[in-house]
Order: sequence, then structure tokens, then C-alpha cells
Amino acid sequence: MTVVGDGAVGKTTLVHALIQKATEYNHSDSSIKELKKITRTPFIEIETWSYKGLVFQCYDLTGQRIPGLHPLDLLKNQVLKYIDIFIFVFSLDMYESFENLHNWIQLMDLKNKLKDENMGFILVGNKVDLERNVSKELIQSLVGEDKYFQTYIEASSIYGIGIDEILDKIVNTGKKLLNLND
Repeated sequence: MTVVGDGAVGKTTLVHALIQKATEYNHSDSSIKELKKITRTPFIEIETWSYKGLVFQCYDLTGQRIPGLHPLDLLKNQVLKYIDIFIFVFSLDMYESFENLHNWIQLMDLKNKLKDENMGFILVGNKVDLERNVSKELIQSLVGEDKYFQTYIEASSIYGIGIDEILDKIVNTGKKLLNLND
């Protein structure tokens, strides 16, 4: 999976909150197991962890877009080739980050793939704990049947709001894509 969006929307904090919650889950039963690996470059952080029987590898792409130097400019095919779950993050207190979602979709050549049944697209409105500058009505214009995103979740990475819901959606999407549904 990959997490994309503008800089300062809380993508890395969101990934760390997801890993923290997954680690707590993995340690909650008698069989303590933890799979966590971090690989860093200046433009991308790759985190690997397990949760509810699945292993996830998450590409946390830098949001600061310097044309010609972003991983999507340099390694688009290598970065995106194996991605099947896309988590688009914007900040509810930064309207511009919501407005730029379309630019990220274009940059990643995903416009025609948004309805691909072999991919999952999740929209996360982060920083729900701060003053809202993006209306719920505007967000809903991107969510629903025949829209960019089938799922929208509001979150606060700092306070843990929405983290369980995001993890469950990632797991359900992963199981669906792997044909592992019960």
C-alpha cells in the first residue's frame, strides 16, 4: 500500500499511529509476534508490519513535491507497480491539501484505475481535532459509488481517532484483493 498527499497533512504520523495500534493488537494475545521493518530514503519511507494475519508493506511518499526529484518522477513504475491499496490523505484544516488530491491522482496515473477491482482506494481526512476548513459536503463529492473513493474516514493521528477504522478497512480491502474473505 502507499500513503500519499501533500506535505504536512500527517501521513507519517498516521503511518506511525497505524503501526502502534497494530503492535498493540499483536501483543494483546499470548502469542507475541512483531514484524516491523523500516527502510528510509530522502523521498520515501517503507514500513512493514503485520496485523490480523496479514503483512503490510507501506510506502510513505514525501508530500513535498519538487518536480523532477519526487519518487513518482524518478521511480513511478518501480514505486507503483506492486501497490494495490492507495490511501490518500488530506488535512481537514488545510483546504489546499484537499484541492491537491486530484493532482496526486494525475501524478500517479490513477484516473482510469480508480474503479479497478484489483485495487483499493481509501480517503482519509486527517487532523479532525483541528478547525475544519473542508466541508463534509465537499468531501462527499469524491466519495461513493461511481466516484473516486468508495471509503472516507476522518482521523486524528495524534489522538488515535479513526485509526481502528482505517486498519479494519485496510485489512478488509487486503483480504478482498487476496480473495481471503471469510
